[in-house]
Amino acid sequence: MVTWANFLSQLFNGLASGALLALISSGLTIIYGALGVLNLAHGAMFMLGGYAGYVAYQATGSFAAAVLAGALSLVLVGGALERTIIRHFYARPPEDQLLVTFGIGIVIVELVRLAFGSSPSPCRRRPSPPASRRWAS
Repeated sequence: MVTWANFLSQLFNGLASGALLALISSGLTIIYGALGVLNLAHGAMFMLGGYAGYVAYQATGSFAAAVLAGALSLVLVGGALERTIIRHFYARPPEDQLLVTFGIGIVIVELVRLAFGSSPSPCRRRPSPPASRRWAS
């Protein structure tokens, strides 16, 4: 039997997953439109930004620092990959571009697996402020 709590939880999970997929697909569209390269490493780079945010959050306990670290790390990694590898494939056939970005994706995934392992890692959370201070203006 479906309860309202279960329904609302699944509804929120579905909306969050849909928003995440929309974010990733819009990134693919922007990269393809701007560079003309179908980047199959896009998902792996998204994951890399998530892990950079995880490391920053574990180090600082600040969500804002985690978001900033994830974004800045991907600006640096993406820029370095574009300058060193992908730039040389602009004039090549699309098959070559697909293969090189697919290979970059595999390398990124395996490096993250080497660094963090394959087991899930819990993310510690900061304790909530007391109820008396929670809604103070």
